[in-house]
Amino acid sequence: MPRLIVQADDIAITHGATLGILDGITNGIVRATGMFANCPDAAFAASRLRELDGIDVGIDLNFVTGRPVLPASEVPGLVTGDGAFRTSGQIRAEYRVTGGDAVFSQFEREPFDLDETMAEARAQVDRFVELMGRAPAYVHHHSIVSPVSDAVVRQVAADLGVLFVDDLYRGSVPLLPNDWYAKPFPLDAQITADAVGAMERLLPAILANETSLLILHPGYVDAEILGLSTFSIIRARDLELVASPAVRALLDDAGVEVTSFSDAGLA
Repeated sequence: MPRLIVQADDIAITHGATLGILDGITNGIVRATGMFANCPDAAFAASRLRELDGIDVGIDLNFVTGRPVLPASEVPGLVTGDGAFRTSGQIRAEYRVTGGDAVFSQFEREPFDLDETMAEARAQVDRFVELMGRAPAYVHHHSIVSPVSDAVVRQVAADLGVLFVDDLYRGSVPLLPNDWYAKPFPLDAQITADAVGAMERLLPAILANETSLLILHPGYVDAEILGLSTFSIIRARDLELVASPAVRALLDDAGVEVTSFSDAGLA
C-alpha cells in the first residue's frame, strides 16, 4: 500500500497558523508538523500538540522569521537593529546567490555566522524540549538553506539522534512538488491557487512510490502573517487541501495510507 506523509510547516509562526494546522491534524490528513520554537505562539501550540496522539512534532529551525530565542546581543550577525531576525528577502538582497537548487542556495558570501547560528539553533531546541517535554521527532530547515545553516541543522539532528527531513527527501523518499506555489508569489496568485485540484495531478506519483512526502503551509490567515511571510493567503488554500473530504476520498479510493514518519518507520 502506498503511503503519504503530509508535513505542515511553521506551527506557531502566528496564532492563526497554529489554529489552522491543528485543524488540519484533527480534521484532515496532517500527520507531522514543525514548530517555530522562537515564536510567541509556541507555548499555546505545544499545549495543544501534547494532547494529540499519532502526530510527529518536529522543529523547524528558523533563523529568518520573528526574533531569536537568545538575546539579540548574543547573535548580532543574525538580527537587524531592532533585534528581529533578518528576513529571507533582506538576506537575498544583501548576499548574492550564485547557485543551488529549489532547497539549497550557494552565496557569494556566507550569510550565516556558524557559531551564532549553532547557538541559536540549540536554544530553539532547548525551548522546544521545555514546552513539549520531549525531543523533537525530526528537524527541518526553514526558508533559506546555505552551506552553514545546512551544516548547523544537520548537526543538531545528529546530536539529537532524530530524523533530518532534508536528508530523507534528498534520498529515498520523494518530495512531491507544490506546483500551485510560485516565485514570486503575488497575492492574486495565492488567492486563485487550486491546491485541492493539484492532488489529482500528484496521485500518480504517490501511487508509484512506497512512501511520498508532501510539505505544506496550512493555516488561517491573520494580520500578523501578512507582515511576517510572503506565504500568506496560500496558507488558507493549503488548509483547504489537507482538510478536504474530496482529497481524503481520493486517497482512500486509491488505497493510499496517510501516515507519519514514525508509523512509517522513518523516525
